[in-house]
Amino acid sequence: MAIDLQPWLDGIDASMVFHPANAFVISCGTVTLDLGRGKVLLIWNRNLSIFQLPKGRRNIDEPMLSAALRETYEETGVRATPLELNIATRATPPTVDEGAADGPPQKSPQITEGHLSTEFVGTCLYPDPQSDTQALKAVFFFVATADSTATRDNGTQETYEKLEASWVLISEVDQKLRFASEVAVVKKAVADVRKSGYTINSA
Repeated sequence: MAIDLQPWLDGIDASMVFHPANAFVISCGTVTLDLGRGKVLLIWNRNLSIFQLPKGRRNIDEPMLSAALRETYEETGVRATPLELNIATRATPPTVDEGAADGPPQKSPQITEGHLSTEFVGTCLYPDPQSDTQALKAVFFFVATADSTATRDNGTQETYEKLEASWVLISEVDQKLRFASEVAVVKKAVADVRKSGYTINSA
């Protein structure tokens, strides 16, 4: 007996939303950690008087991880290094086992785990508050590391930006960051760092 797929297909059609490129903003940022000192890199936005994670819009044809590291450097003067982590992701593994010659092909898992990678740890979605026209914004966050005691480079910000880099204890993130979703990103990053075998020292 044939299965009627039309209701299922209709449901997909009803839930699918098209966003043209000029109405969708891709932003990239980092959760940059000093593992030895238990700190995370934040920015103090003097225009808004709030703490945020470093992030910014991706350039045309720029890989997202490169954009995240570039924006972090431009906003803070800190050169961060991406961390390879065991992140549960919907991305497919680098290679897919197609099965033995006499066996059936193996499908990629829906969720991939157990692979060290620099995949994004999470994303925040919201209407872009800085756009003059309606646009949806997606911020992809990557995990990186840096030395909080190292001298930061000066003059890396855009002229209109009024940002101050600040290394904050991870335990104080709840009280510092203005947006709950960014707190959730930091907590997810810390959990994945520990799951991947890294040690984060407490202050």
